[in-house]
Amino acid sequence: MTDRTHAGMDPKGAKDPASVITAKTEEGNVDILKFPSNLEAHTFLMNFVDYKYDPDADSTQTTALSVAFPVPQQINSKEDLRYNQQDMGTMGAVAADGINQLKKVFDAAGGSGGTEANKNLDFAALSKDAVGAGGAILRANAPAPIQQGASVALGNVVNPHVALLFEGVNLKTFTFQWRFSPDSEGESILLKQILNKIKKHIYPKYTQSGENNFYLRFPHQVDLYYTGSKDYLHYFKRAACTSMETNFTPEGVSFFVGGAPTMIDVTMAFQESEIWTSEDFDE
Repeated sequence: MTDRTHAGMDPKGAKDPASVITAKTEEGNVDILKFPSNLEAHTFLMNFVDYKYDPDADSTQTTALSVAFPVPQQINSKEDLRYNQQDMGTMGAVAADGINQLKKVFDAAGGSGGTEANKNLDFAALSKDAVGAGGAILRANAPAPIQQGASVALGNVVNPHVALLFEGVNLKTFTFQWRFSPDSEGESILLKQILNKIKKHIYPKYTQSGENNFYLRFPHQVDLYYTGSKDYLHYFKRAACTSMETNFTPEGVSFFVGGAPTMIDVTMAFQESEIWTSEDFDE
């Protein structure tokens, strides 16, 4: 599994986000845009790269677009795992207990099984459990009136054996918001140009021109970084921009003389393309 967990890291080792910007500038083949133009050390950097299903792709891919915005207004990181409550029923409980007992027996016998393993089996207890389980299984599968009558007469119900089952890890999602207040009409136009560049890279394109547009090429993916606080904030894995919203009148209608908006709210949502595991938090 490729480690893209640290801000500014690639599979071959650590890179400070500032060095990423410098390297891309020296390459001379990528747009590096920032807003506002006087942006300082603490930034949110987005590097857009071509989609490629290759765990080591980020060591060779060229950045198509690099955009630096101020650090978002809210920074949150949520660990999102999937669990599900399930009724195992008597048969499920018997299977789980049986497997667990066998594992203990074979572990005690050094994994050898055979005669040594048989010595550790409590056949009397297993026989008693089997009888009890058999009765519970028959009762649980009886018609509803019989089940209800047995419960009333005996004052008990069949244990559903509720268990919490781990199902997997959800891909992390992030939503960031910015409020931009350009100082001039020129700055407002510059921001529009930057936003249009981003939109160009988050949308797909046809695989070929002409009338035979049967396929769409995957949009660019994006590597996200915090600069200036990389050792204190959370890290990202390679992601896709799943939505982008622009509000040109967040405080009501207000334009410069030429018609450019004086205030713009931008909201962007991202979803990572790889799950996190315990190994990602190894020092």
